[in-house]
Amino acid sequence: MGTIKMNRAKSAAAAISYALGRNRMKSETKEWLIEHGCPPGALKNNDRAVVRSGINISPTYANAEMKAVRQHANGDTIKNQAIRIIQSFAADDLDITNPEDWHICNEIGYEFARRAFGGLDDENQDGYYPPYQIAVYTHVDGKGHKLHNHIIVNKTNLNDGKQWIVDNLNEEWRSFREINDAVCREYGLEITQERSKKVKKTISERELELKGQYVWKNDLRARIDDALAEIKKKNINLEDSLKARGVDVRRRGQNGISYAFVDKEGKKRISRGKRLGTIYERKSVDEYEEGIKQQRAERAREAARSVRFESRQQAITAVRTHQQQLEQSIGASRGRIERAGARKQSLTTLVRSLQQAINRSIALIKRLRADFERRKAEMKRFQVKMRKFDVKSYQDLVQQMRLVAEHEQKSKKTAPEAIVAVTLRDKLPENSSNQLIAATADMTRYLVMIDQGTWSGGQFEFSAKEKETLANATPEQLKKINGIAKRQARRLSGVVDKAVEQQKKNAERLRAINQGKKRYRR
Repeated sequence: MGTIKMNRAKSAAAAISYALGRNRMKSETKEWLIEHGCPPGALKNNDRAVVRSGINISPTYANAEMKAVRQHANGDTIKNQAIRIIQSFAADDLDITNPEDWHICNEIGYEFARRAFGGLDDENQDGYYPPYQIAVYTHVDGKGHKLHNHIIVNKTNLNDGKQWIVDNLNEEWRSFREINDAVCREYGLEITQERSKKVKKTISERELELKGQYVWKNDLRARIDDALAEIKKKNINLEDSLKARGVDVRRRGQNGISYAFVDKEGKKRISRGKRLGTIYERKSVDEYEEGIKQQRAERAREAARSVRFESRQQAITAVRTHQQQLEQSIGASRGRIERAGARKQSLTTLVRSLQQAINRSIALIKRLRADFERRKAEMKRFQVKMRKFDVKSYQDLVQQMRLVAEHEQKSKKTAPEAIVAVTLRDKLPENSSNQLIAATADMTRYLVMIDQGTWSGGQFEFSAKEKETLANATPEQLKKINGIAKRQARRLSGVVDKAVEQQKKNAERLRAINQGKKRYRR
């Protein structure tokens, strides 16, 4: 979108010299343009005006031609010789690094100037070109790097030599702005729907701004803006905020408002709100303050609702937290109960196991006791059988055992081997027919072979009669004999041991008796 600014120029020569800018293109500008894609060949000369055009004048010699017209009309004695218009374009509309856009920019400035100063729409009519000398210079320099035109208009009319006079320059500027919008729209540039009138500035204010001079109304507007911004952030009224900034505000009637302050130059200034802009008028200020009050009330209500909501949320959160803690406690209790149940089950199992072990132990003790009683009975029966033998047989047994003991002492055999020697048939005399010795051998044979494990490496030698009997036995009979032998060996093991011990004791007693007899004989 293109924008325009207007001001009066006391010296047309100075305005043209600045706009033409011979050899005044800065090297920094050239470097920036080339760095951002501008062709170096487009910047051959060093003039600030990269494109120039003119209406009823040559833009290169505009200073001399305008001066000649003024001198011919009135001797070049007018106070303000020219009107200067600056037409700027945004970077989105025209590319400052594209030389083609430079020419488009100059064409837009040319067409705007032609229409603004009285040119007709029909090119075939005589009044198509306005009766003024106008030079259009296109620049590519400046801090903002935006394409802009400097349009210099000589105020002397070519037809009658009179000066271009406007009763209200501000109103004329608004009409120029509408023409500028129409031209920009024809060239495809974007135009805003409605320009803001919030801030009203006179031509004099704009001229002072262009010169960089102090404008007291801008100072007043800035103070009011700061006060309006402060009352929005803080709980303070407009009067107090303005007073803190050295501004007194007065409301008069229903629509009137004025602002008074002392500017930087020490002068007391007073201005009505409508002269500063629509946002500074009584209606706008009152609506602004009312809006702030409503916002504060709404924020207070929101804060109250937020407090209630937060309280409700805190209560809900507390209930949920308590519920979670309760569930965790129940879970922990359930776990403890389960662990206690498991321990109880383990203890029950252990008690049962101990009870079963005790029962097994009691049964084993009973079996051992019964076995002991059975062995004791067998021993008694064995002793009874032994007593039935006559003394001579008993003496033969004692003598046989003495011989075996002597043999054992010579061969250094262990006690079990001595018992084996006593019981084996190959250790007895061939003509022995002592029934006690034979019975003892028969009973202890199983002990030697199975229980005591003293038989190793050799084969038991049965008698011929026994061998014949075993050879004629069936497998079932042999199996039954083997079982009987094992049971008899286990049963008679203790009996034989006790019998042997008893035999030793008897032998010792007999030996003592014999020694006594010998002494008696002496």
